[in-house]
Amino acid sequence: MIATARAADATVHLAADSVTRIRGDRTVLNGISLTVSAGERLGLIGDNGVGKSTLLRVLAGLDAPDGGRVRVGLGGGTPGYLSQEPDLPADWDLARCLAEARREIDRIAARMHEVEQLMAAAEDTEPAALLDEYAVLQEDFEARDGWRFEARASEVFQALGLHRLPSERPAGQLSGGERARLGLALLVLQEPPALLLDEPTNHLDDEAVEWLARWLREFRGPCLIASHDRDLLDGAVTGLLDLDGPRGSVVRYGGTYRDYAAAQAAARRRWEADYENWTESLAAAQLRLNRSDRAAGHYRPPRDNAKMNYDLRGAGAQAAVARTARAAKEEIRRLELQAVPRPPAPLSFTAVGLGDRAGRGAAEPGQEAGPLIELRDVRTAQGIRLPELALTGTDRLVVAGPNGAGKSTLLRILAGELEPGSGTVATRPGVRVGHLSQESEYPAGRVPLLRTHAQVIAATEDEAAEQLLELGLFRPADLQVPVGALSAGQRRRLDLARLVAMRPHVLLLDEPTNHLSLPLIEDLQTALDEFPGPVVTVTHDRRMRRSAGRTLLLERD
Repeated sequence: MIATARAADATVHLAADSVTRIRGDRTVLNGISLTVSAGERLGLIGDNGVGKSTLLRVLAGLDAPDGGRVRVGLGGGTPGYLSQEPDLPADWDLARCLAEARREIDRIAARMHEVEQLMAAAEDTEPAALLDEYAVLQEDFEARDGWRFEARASEVFQALGLHRLPSERPAGQLSGGERARLGLALLVLQEPPALLLDEPTNHLDDEAVEWLARWLREFRGPCLIASHDRDLLDGAVTGLLDLDGPRGSVVRYGGTYRDYAAAQAAARRRWEADYENWTESLAAAQLRLNRSDRAAGHYRPPRDNAKMNYDLRGAGAQAAVARTARAAKEEIRRLELQAVPRPPAPLSFTAVGLGDRAGRGAAEPGQEAGPLIELRDVRTAQGIRLPELALTGTDRLVVAGPNGAGKSTLLRILAGELEPGSGTVATRPGVRVGHLSQESEYPAGRVPLLRTHAQVIAATEDEAAEQLLELGLFRPADLQVPVGALSAGQRRRLDLARLVAMRPHVLLLDEPTNHLSLPLIEDLQTALDEFPGPVVTVTHDRRMRRSAGRTLLLERD
């Protein structure tokens, strides 16, 4: 149910009370409770598939909860909602879209005119009710900056790179990125009393993201933003909500993403310290027990006539040893009941798991001088021409260019998966090239995740399980899930595990942060910073782009 609070008896807020949402046989949200108050801009984060988009739709009133309720305290208003793919009528041109954006402003202006006429027609005094209504209308009109709508529309379209679009072009003829930016522009112009934004920086360039962050900082209503954009979460939010919908968990953090990352790092250090203390205590207790067992054998009473010589001192020593053994056993039992799980191993593309199978101990071609991969006079089907490209040492290269420029194609050519239209590609013999494509390619059948991964990395299932669990990418219960039933995030983590196992000399990464949680993105960034070979990346992640040493801009010949 949706309960709308009255402006007179409730503060401005959006709230979920024990909200549950079920899809088929899966519980997406399990008793979620949260409140977003006026002036709060909260980033909504969490693993792929934990219910972030579902929660936004429920709060927006687009999906009804299967349990619990949503409270909207916006004085009768409704929150503004932006989906990842705005649903704009295909036949609406830009002028029609703008007219829709100003529909509420026009309604308020029309009612103000009606009230003015009613007050002018009053014979004696102006009725108090009309004065009160006019004051409310005027306040709402000014809050929406109604007098400056056309000027604001021009500013917003300029900021979001829409100003060059013909006003008569239908939305159905816009690219996916243009439609996403148009949806954001229309929402901004409507000036809703609350905001629910689902990945609003998709398809925005750096300048547009900075503009959006500034605009959000000035927004005074409740605001909830599902985003993986670390720059936006650092520049616009006042706190973060870490959601795990199926488990019914919402953890709130104050401050920006930087504060959240620092808190996560501190929690990781505490976990590692607790685990180290636990293992040391367990080892010490086991050592005491072993020593007691040996001492018990030394003080055991003789079985022959020498029993007469077994005096009180020997019996007392044996009793002391028994007490020590009992204490050690109790300590071991207590520690096992309070076991500290082993922290995941750091993500690394050079040293974690199955190293012997990947060629540990052999001569490493990646450590020799000269290019590992070299392109000469290459032309692609998209019309891209590369006179020369050499990957050596610790090169860090970001491939940039518009959609359709051939960025993914170039990575496939470098990986040896695709022949160029012309030119040569030379890869040094023995060099292992790790390629992470945008789309995971796994069979759609019922083969379990573990068996699939073991086959891909040429390992036993025990070895594959040890690697997946050691990295913390999966839980034991996940290992028997059919690979065809994996979420996009699980497939992405399986791809990362494959790269770790092969211990590559060169990494080619196509949108590597897609479908990853923020902590895993941070781990990936650290692993790439420490990787000793060349890394070529196609990415929309601004922070990852900034870490590159150089940028290759693809332009058609």
